[in-house]
Amino acid sequence: MGTFADLFKKDGAQIPESKIPEFKERLEKLYQAGGMMEIKTAQLYDKEIPLLKLPTMHEDGMQFHYNYFEEAAWESAGFSAKRGEVWSGKIGWMEFHRAMVSAYVLEEHYIDGPAIATVNGEPVLSRAVVGWLNYLFQENYGFKNRDPWGIYEALHDYSREHEWEYPMKHFEWKDFAVNVCGDIGYFEILAVTEGTDKVIEKIDEFSKSEDEEETLERLESMKQVRDSIRKFNQTNPLSKEEQLGLLLEMMQVYYEQDDLVADLGEKYSDLRKVQLDIASSDAPAFAFMVFAEEYDKDFWGIWNTFKHLARRRLYKSETLFAPVKQITTIDFFKLSSDDMILYYQPNGDIEFSEELRCWFHELKEKFEKVVKNEFKKEQPLKWIFDLMEYADFNYYRIFTFYDFFEETMEHLADVRYLALWKVYDELLHDPELEEAGSVIFVPEGPEYEHLGIHYWEKTKRRRLRNLWDCTEGSKRNNKARVTLRRYMALVTNKELRKEVFGF
Repeated sequence: MGTFADLFKKDGAQIPESKIPEFKERLEKLYQAGGMMEIKTAQLYDKEIPLLKLPTMHEDGMQFHYNYFEEAAWESAGFSAKRGEVWSGKIGWMEFHRAMVSAYVLEEHYIDGPAIATVNGEPVLSRAVVGWLNYLFQENYGFKNRDPWGIYEALHDYSREHEWEYPMKHFEWKDFAVNVCGDIGYFEILAVTEGTDKVIEKIDEFSKSEDEEETLERLESMKQVRDSIRKFNQTNPLSKEEQLGLLLEMMQVYYEQDDLVADLGEKYSDLRKVQLDIASSDAPAFAFMVFAEEYDKDFWGIWNTFKHLARRRLYKSETLFAPVKQITTIDFFKLSSDDMILYYQPNGDIEFSEELRCWFHELKEKFEKVVKNEFKKEQPLKWIFDLMEYADFNYYRIFTFYDFFEETMEHLADVRYLALWKVYDELLHDPELEEAGSVIFVPEGPEYEHLGIHYWEKTKRRRLRNLWDCTEGSKRNNKARVTLRRYMALVTNKELRKEVFGF
């Protein structure tokens, strides 16, 4: 049970070697922008403190299991350099899910040949995902897989080879039918799975509600393909086998020609109408299915002989679709600008609220006061570890970032770094914040011992009122937790920290 994402691709399909460096670079950026985090551990004074770190691409790939936006851990995920592919376990349904599905969709755009991201066996056809990729990389991606025939064919081949029919039964092919190429491919699949009579019935229904003139023309021409082939079957004096041989030879001539409509010569004069209708419909699989029905042949037997030739000549999936409109990280993950402190860049598009800017000013005043008084602390490292432990104990999942912790370790004698931790100390012990943060915990006292959820690390922790994943968002995002998470993001973001604190 659970939610799993994957990438279905044609056997042997992979990212071209020349594109792998760019893909790895973009994948790292996607995972970081999507809130994915590694969890490192700092150990000292008999304490083990978890630290968050942005994941980076290494020789072996990437691995992580926590999402900063969701504040939740899932099964490990990342990128395998050895296999050259994205991988994951359970991904949930929130921000971790969105980031991982986006990674698979990015991978499908780099794969040569049919490929499509899936969630629990269902194809991913989300404009939001493609829009976010366009925003991240300033790209003009459209939908790679809006023509479903290639995916269907690859699934069919895979299912036969591996004796696995699960994907074939679960894909909702009608979801692809949102434009000319998707409509044609959908009806081709319908023809192969349910017969051409069903296609004609559906086309008639479809025509009553479809406003796109170009789409209607293509679908009507599919009906004409069947009519012209049937007429040829009924009127040509040759035997059925000779008729089919002539039709298949005509198809070969047509697909081998550079011109859109081939010059068939006198030998094929009575096939001219058939060829014109096939060219107009641009639905080769449908035409071959009509052949199979009219001449009592197995579709796949005929198709597998000619599929290396048969192709769309008018509608090519790699060039057909207009780019999807960009969607920002804030909109894609349903965040506020003030949640993006960690990701702020001076020349970026994140605009903080006036309320947050005022809070920055208040923090600056507190910081400057501590520095002016030349704050000192005996055993500063032990004090910092105690603060990090207290943050987790008293507020839950308030993490320090690995980079800021490492930076502090290198500058323990610098009063400015100690001043940042002193301001953090004051926030952690602020009575108003402590009261606000208590909403997720069971009150202290023996009368409450039967309530809540115990959790342990090295030592027993304060009891949560409920499982974290089941805790209401308003309680999880109480004033204290929001304040403390934003402060740690602020001191970690060096460029923003310099704007606020001067270094």
